[in-house]
Amino acid sequence: MITDILYRCPSCGSFEWMDGSGCVHCHAAVQVVSRTEVSINGEKNTISHWYRRVLSFDLPPGDTGPIMQSGRVVLSREATGGTYRGFAGVIATRFTRAVCDEGVITLKNDGLRFSGDVEALDVPMEDLIALTIESNTIILTSRTSGILFFDFLHESGKKWEDGIRHCLARFHAPRKIAEFYPRLRFEDDFREKPARAGGHRSLRVPVKRQYRLDSSLLLPVVRIIARPVIKALFSVDITGLEHIPEQGPAVLLSNHTSFMDSLILGAFPRRNIWFMAKNSEYRGRLLTWALRHARSFPVRRYTIDTQAVRNAVRVINQGHILGIYPEGERTWDNSLLPFRSGTIRLVLALGKPVIPVGISGAYELMPRWTSSIRRSPVRIRIGSPLMFDHIPVPQQTRADIMEAERVLRTHIQHLSGENY
Repeated sequence: MITDILYRCPSCGSFEWMDGSGCVHCHAAVQVVSRTEVSINGEKNTISHWYRRVLSFDLPPGDTGPIMQSGRVVLSREATGGTYRGFAGVIATRFTRAVCDEGVITLKNDGLRFSGDVEALDVPMEDLIALTIESNTIILTSRTSGILFFDFLHESGKKWEDGIRHCLARFHAPRKIAEFYPRLRFEDDFREKPARAGGHRSLRVPVKRQYRLDSSLLLPVVRIIARPVIKALFSVDITGLEHIPEQGPAVLLSNHTSFMDSLILGAFPRRNIWFMAKNSEYRGRLLTWALRHARSFPVRRYTIDTQAVRNAVRVINQGHILGIYPEGERTWDNSLLPFRSGTIRLVLALGKPVIPVGISGAYELMPRWTSSIRRSPVRIRIGSPLMFDHIPVPQQTRADIMEAERVLRTHIQHLSGENY
């Protein structure tokens, strides 16, 4: 629903605000014009514009009491579910979620409290080291409590992610937070000068000759069948396929606007694109089998996943094309999110050609705040490969990371044609 992202009235800032066609507090008239535009009191603008307005409201002070209190939430903890084995030697631990309790969350300036049917759990702000969201589930990483999954049953999880972000920013001020996941990272954490360490000059993992082969015929056959179907269903217009090299390693980076991006983007190139996919997608034998044959491998977005990094290096070192969404997640409001510093650092450390891709129209197809698909023309533009200087991780500085991000962001924004 639209209130998953516009969880406060953009006019007055009230929570629990929308009833039918207006705000129950300030009586602002609301009309959802399309999946990208909303009209409030006759002013038609983009969802991104109204979401920025929502973010501009501060949270209640909460000096003497709670800032927010949730409805029912389900608490889960991380559990292991065996081993995932993909093509080309890809191997990773399968992580699942084990339901522990159900209760409510109270947010205060100094932390969160979960009051469950079985247990009570306090998570101080100083204890939080990562925060992100998947679907309607907030994922917190705590020094003492580990990884916690809070699934909101009756309200917007995005509201809670933004609320906790506000509190973390207050708590850590004047230090400025640069990233909230996979680890809380501050702007002053980045190295200003190259380190003197001599190791890590090249990223290597064990390579076998047979891993260089990508011999399964299933995906090419499925791709041949899927191309005309996808073009007909989603009106896909794709150009620049000639920029994908016929052989050799490369990293493909694209903006991420819809759940359908990987399906559409993976169907048209002649070569297989080995995409990272969030580990929660690998549930059930059939879906895991399909993802394996689609040449994906799991990544835990809510922590520094060394297994995913090793598999990414393994894919590149064996001559394949690695696919990454540098934003780290789908956009909520059709704006281009900041790029993950970890992705930029990996690109610089690999020193391989980078293929920028811009996708437009897919947000209208299936934005993050809805589970329904609506037919919409999708345009994909693949740019010429870019080359960056090979910079080993210890030698990378803030200036190196910022410049690489600027170049990549400029190209992807230009290719997508969106006015971010």
